[in-house]
Amino acid sequence: MARHLRTNIEIDNFITKVIAEANHHAPNVAAIIMPISTAVRARLNLAVDKVEVYERNGNLARTCWVTVGGNRYTFTYNYSSGQIDLKAGSLQGFLRSSFDNHTPHAAISHQAARL
Repeated sequence: MARHLRTNIEIDNFITKVIAEANHHAPNVAAIIMPISTAVRARLNLAVDKVEVYERNGNLARTCWVTVGGNRYTFTYNYSSGQIDLKAGSLQGFLRSSFDNHTPHAAISHQAARL
């Protein structure tokens, strides 16, 4: 089930939680989460766009769906590659990009601009 995050405070709390968990379980992406969040949030208008996160048993997980301009995108951690994947639509959607701590900020900005 997805929980709709409606405010910047809710999004901030989610990002803080994801970074803390990445520091423990996925340090290869921990430093890139905030730059991704910042770039994507610069594109959002929370009055019309959506940020949703996977919720399991009342706890927020790390999968995040962002709908910008009517187009939905999924951010999820890929355990095989050790990267954050950006996919079009759903978890099974077309892979648009992958990110880790070595991804240049210009590449993140480029992908966010294409949302």
